[in-house]
Amino acid sequence: MAKHTMKGFDSLLPYKSALSIFKGEKWVYPNSIQLPLDSAGGKISSGEIISSVNIPDKNKSAMDGYALKSTDTLNATPANPVKLSLKGTIAAGDTPEEIVNDGTCMEIYTGSIMPEGSDAVARAENCDVIGKYIYVYSSVNKGENVAPAGEDLKIGDTILDKNSLIHPQNLAALKSIGISEVNVYGNISIGIINTGKELVNKQIENSTGMLLRTFYTSSFTETIDGGIVDDDEKSIALAVRSMIERCHILIVTGGSSLGRKDMTTDALSGEGKMLFSGVSIKPGRTIGLFNIKNKPVLSVSGLPVAALLSSMIFVDSYIKNIYGVDYIHCASSILDESIHNRAGFTTFQIARTYAIDGELHSIPLNTKVSGNLSAIIKGNSIIKIDENLEGIPQGIRVNIYIIGDIKWD
Repeated sequence: MAKHTMKGFDSLLPYKSALSIFKGEKWVYPNSIQLPLDSAGGKISSGEIISSVNIPDKNKSAMDGYALKSTDTLNATPANPVKLSLKGTIAAGDTPEEIVNDGTCMEIYTGSIMPEGSDAVARAENCDVIGKYIYVYSSVNKGENVAPAGEDLKIGDTILDKNSLIHPQNLAALKSIGISEVNVYGNISIGIINTGKELVNKQIENSTGMLLRTFYTSSFTETIDGGIVDDDEKSIALAVRSMIERCHILIVTGGSSLGRKDMTTDALSGEGKMLFSGVSIKPGRTIGLFNIKNKPVLSVSGLPVAALLSSMIFVDSYIKNIYGVDYIHCASSILDESIHNRAGFTTFQIARTYAIDGELHSIPLNTKVSGNLSAIIKGNSIIKIDENLEGIPQGIRVNIYIIGDIKWD
């Protein structure tokens, strides 16, 4: 694939072209692994699981009462109750040995297996017990108060779809059909190296590294801290060489701003192939993409908001390509204030989204400065404005990426 470069950042690759280049590479992805159910919550399934059994596996009582033949109760009324011989009791967990014949019944509790010969359960409150007999005061239909085999789960039911997030309810269903382990994708490891003399000398705190490490940590992703490296080509190359063996994606911050004295681009180019440098997105236009050992390496701004918003596009694409799920959830929202956009740029606008009367509404926040953390602190969502738009007017419904909690009324 041809290398796309920019000279002085005055020639930027369109957003869609950059994403297409990223998707066109044959990246290395995590392998499928097998985990016990207790460790599988929040992971992504790597295979479909179909039930091979019925749940319940046998007809069971849906309430406390008496298991009987429905035909014995056809003429039962309060004035003319039906008298049945009581043959015993079936508790939950018991395997009934008695057979219910005409004119007989068995006391049964909720969840107990129905005895052979019975096809209905008379409610306890509709019966009286006198000695070894019960008196049934109302008729019972066939199947009444019975949970039939397979009512909950049937043979052939899908318990877990491939490429789906495993929730507690999935684990409970898997346990109920006797499965103790499940195949999942191994965690995606995202390495983060921060560069810059100002970080090495502690002139400023490494807030960008903190933001990226915490944002990209989830139940199916993990981050590896590659530390802080000086603006020196050899040092950066050594750090990259070490980290690339430990992660699936590598993000290098601080090495893409015009005029900096760092050597990130040269270091990364020496380790692999540069695919592009500079994309028409705001913020974070200085982002570069490199292929090193078939793993994506992103060179991003050292400013926190720009680093996050530019890198998340490609991290989300990587995750969706293997898992089929979005790392960043999307929703539809009504725009409360108009947004202006610079022609030719795809803009990612931080917004504050709230709910009122069951509808989401979004207010764009000021993010003119790429390193401005105040907006991302106040914001909980991102609005993408396409490059062919000069803006979005108030009242229009827009798609948002959710990056924080939304309070519902």
